[in-house]
Amino acid sequence: NVKYQAVSYATRVSASPRSASNLFLPNKSRTKWPNQCFATDAERGHKSKYLYFRPVLAVAATVAVSASLYTRHLREQKLSVLPLAKDSGLLGASHASSSQKQSAVIQLQSKYNLPTLIETITRAGLIGSTKSVKDELDVLRKWHADRGYNGGIVVRDLSRPLFSTNYGHETRDEESGSCSDEVGGNMSARECYYLYYEIHSNGETRQQLFCRGTTLLADVLTCLQTWFVYDEELGCRVHYGFNKHANRIVEDVLPLLVPPRRGSKGEAGRINHATVELCGHSLGGAVAMLVAIKLRKRGYFVTRVTSLAGPRFCWGVEERNLLKKWLPKETIRIENDLDVVTFLPPIGVSVGDKLWFAKDQAYMLSKDSLSGENNWSESLWLNLRLFETILNQSKTHRVISYVNRLEQLV
Repeated sequence: NVKYQAVSYATRVSASPRSASNLFLPNKSRTKWPNQCFATDAERGHKSKYLYFRPVLAVAATVAVSASLYTRHLREQKLSVLPLAKDSGLLGASHASSSQKQSAVIQLQSKYNLPTLIETITRAGLIGSTKSVKDELDVLRKWHADRGYNGGIVVRDLSRPLFSTNYGHETRDEESGSCSDEVGGNMSARECYYLYYEIHSNGETRQQLFCRGTTLLADVLTCLQTWFVYDEELGCRVHYGFNKHANRIVEDVLPLLVPPRRGSKGEAGRINHATVELCGHSLGGAVAMLVAIKLRKRGYFVTRVTSLAGPRFCWGVEERNLLKKWLPKETIRIENDLDVVTFLPPIGVSVGDKLWFAKDQAYMLSKDSLSGENNWSESLWLNLRLFETILNQSKTHRVISYVNRLEQLV
């Protein structure tokens, strides 16, 4: 009777006889057939939702792939008409041409020297390579001495003011190596920049400031402060984190620089022949641009600014046009299309001539062309190749990667 009732029950619920045999087995031993009729309402609802989203996901994937293919094709067309770096006079060779493709870069022939660029960015990559400031200073001294540099080097970490009236009353945490002051705030004791200075036989003082890139957690937080605020000194909106970092460096480095003097023609820095050059990598590249502008507004004779893989620091085209008037003619930023840092934040813009490594070529774009027909090269959405960037980001953002690409142009 029990067997008959079980089979009858299985028939009433439209189950197969083989399902009925499972009723006499323990729960763990029962066979779960694919077409079981005992599915709950929740299970049926979950399956129906999955089946509903499947075509939506397919359509979204199709649109994403189509958009990616279209932007890649459009980008290839635009790259084909960009001026190559080898035709810009960057290597010291002058290739005069009347074609439209080269006309935008003829003016750059006397601006930049490739060996000088390689050495400059190599020196910018020296800072941040050791675990202590003392070791950092030893590395910097040895590198410069081995290559014939006879000037002095000052390494700063911004953990305390350079000159403090209440030096004996400052509280310093010896374990973390940090202290609280109105210039640096509560920052870890880690080198932030170094200054190389040399007095030549003709009385000219050459001062070179190299800003460190992202090394500490505090640097990451600085980069994430991506809102743009109005700066009274600059007269425009700039990146809050970069501007705050630049202000700290300016206030700290001013006592180390030769003060500017006014010449008969009103030019700053001409009487004492004191020049200032700046270079920085990553975070340091954006900060070097802002520091250069602030120094020029205060009368210092800034002659060259080099930004290597630097992010964007000003708000829009109007800000770019305003700030480029305060930067020297030799203002260049070196970027790689597989380095996503150079496209961040997407709503910001950068300033200066652009040496751009895209695919297997190097292109030279003047700052004027970037405001016009070549503005597309600044677009993250048009130039982002997500898969390639993810695979190569950790390599392409390094200083040595840029040095190798520049050496291939020699």
